[in-house]
Amino acid sequence: MREQVGRHPQACFTYKGNPIRWDVTNTAWHNAIKKAELSDFRFHDLRHTWASWHRQAGTSCDELKDLGGWKSRVIVDRYAKYATAHLQVAASRIVGKREGD
Repeated sequence: MREQVGRHPQACFTYKGNPIRWDVTNTAWHNAIKKAELSDFRFHDLRHTWASWHRQAGTSCDELKDLGGWKSRVIVDRYAKYATAHLQVAASRIVGKREGD
């Protein structure tokens, strides 16, 4: 995905300079999946990855909702999964306070 940055002014994924739409089921896509030795993988899965990377980088749910074109935060939450590493910082906020009691 990182290789696609800057290749198009609006779209993340393009083919011959045109944005790739949601219905990617062509031979090129299937050949790429085989070449990458992936199984059970859909183009739509990339949208989940994109949304998750945004949330992990600090993009707010409201910003991501607008970026992704979703109508509700509920849908954003379905797409954007969090890594749990950032939760350690949040959890540790009370550790020092409790140890000092």
